[in-house]
Amino acid sequence: MSTQDSTRLYCSICKRRVKGFKNRSGLQRHETLKHSSYNTLPSHIQPVSDSELSHLKKAIVKELQKRLKNHHNAVGKQVFSIHCSEDAFVGIFKDHITRYSPCGSSYLCQFKGEKAFDEIGKILDDKSWGERNYGKGQLSFVRLQIPEGENNNYDQKIKKSKSNLLADGEMIVQWKVTGGRDKENHKFEVGSAQFRFFLDQCQI
Repeated sequence: MSTQDSTRLYCSICKRRVKGFKNRSGLQRHETLKHSSYNTLPSHIQPVSDSELSHLKKAIVKELQKRLKNHHNAVGKQVFSIHCSEDAFVGIFKDHITRYSPCGSSYLCQFKGEKAFDEIGKILDDKSWGERNYGKGQLSFVRLQIPEGENNNYDQKIKKSKSNLLADGEMIVQWKVTGGRDKENHKFEVGSAQFRFFLDQCQI
């Protein structure tokens, strides 16, 4: 019976953990190549109170709304992060997590298509989460799909925005731990959720 080398890192997803990895980057690369659709949640997740989840949802909507600007130069990729615990993130997005990485302790959610706007509205308990009405028919909103007949115009708008990320209309939400350490090996880390989306505008 073979034993595992304690100096190497092993994949916790593979049923046969024969080959280990010299470092974390090698294990992370393996997960990305072999387990890109793995989304089984870890057992250490703890329930979070409804009041805390409600507060976090409102904070997310607030940050989204701040980025739905009315100026034409604002059209294009938008990114922001908000600090939150792993438990709280999973509490809100657990049914929509498309990938979980045990090695990176990160979660990924992807939303796109004609039903995505309403889907996120239900998650955040706010049906207008991704649009901001400036009056006089001016509306800024999160683009999650490209209506038929608008492909050519939308392609031009993307080129003007100098952004090809999320160009097809998509919101990506990722939770991970970020931070660092100083010369005395003092670690400072915190979990945060990053939101990436494409801002568009129209006349209604």
